[in-house]
Amino acid sequence: NYEWVDNNGVLEWLVSVLHEAEKSGEKVHILGHIPPGNKDCLGAWGRNYGKIIERFESTVRAQFFGHTHNDQFLVFYDAETQSRPLNLGFITPSVTTYTALNPSYTIYTIDGPGDQASFRVLDKEVYIFRLTEANQLGLAVRPKYFKLYDARMDLEMASLFPRDYDQVARRLATEDEYYAKYFSFYNHDSPGDSDHTRREVVCKSVTVSHIDDRKCVELMGN
Repeated sequence: NYEWVDNNGVLEWLVSVLHEAEKSGEKVHILGHIPPGNKDCLGAWGRNYGKIIERFESTVRAQFFGHTHNDQFLVFYDAETQSRPLNLGFITPSVTTYTALNPSYTIYTIDGPGDQASFRVLDKEVYIFRLTEANQLGLAVRPKYFKLYDARMDLEMASLFPRDYDQVARRLATEDEYYAKYFSFYNHDSPGDSDHTRREVVCKSVTVSHIDDRKCVELMGN
C-alpha cells in the first residue's frame, strides 16, 4: 500500500538526516530517481518534500534525479507564494535511448571540496553520440561522444543558481528561438518525444507537486 503523505516514513527520515547535517554545518546533495512534480510521484509527497527543501535550503545545495530520460531542471519555490526560487533539481539525461533519444551523459562541476566550499553546481556539460551515425558505421567502430552544450554558456546564464533557472523558465515560456534551442537539448539533439508540448515542458521545470499548478499557470496561463 502507498501512503499518500510519507510512504514508509522516507520524508521523516530525510528530515532527521538534514537536521543532523544542519547542526554539523554540513552541505548536502540529494540523489533520487523520480523527481517530485512528475506524474509518477504522489502529489502530496512532492508537496511535503518541497516544504522540506525550503526548510533546509541552506543545507541542500543540489538535487539530482533521473527517470524521465530527458534533460530537464526543476526550480523549487517558497510554498506560500511560489515567488522566490530557493533550490534546484537537475534531472539528468540518460545513456538509454528510450524513447528515440541519443545516448547522453552529464559532467557537473561542483564548488568544493574544502571548509569554505559552497558545494553548489557551478557548471553542467552534456555529451552525446548520434545513434543513427553510430549504427551506420557498424559494430567495428566505437561511437564517438561529443559535447552537445554547456549549460551556463548555451542557456546564457550568469550562474546555475535557482534564480538563474527561474529566468530560463520564463524565457522558455516567451521566447520561441530560445525554447527551440532548449527543446533540442531536452531531447539530446534527437527526435525524442515530439508529443511533449511547450506547456508541458515549461511547467515540468517549475512544478514540485502535480497537485499545485500555480507556477505553471503564472508562466503559461490557464
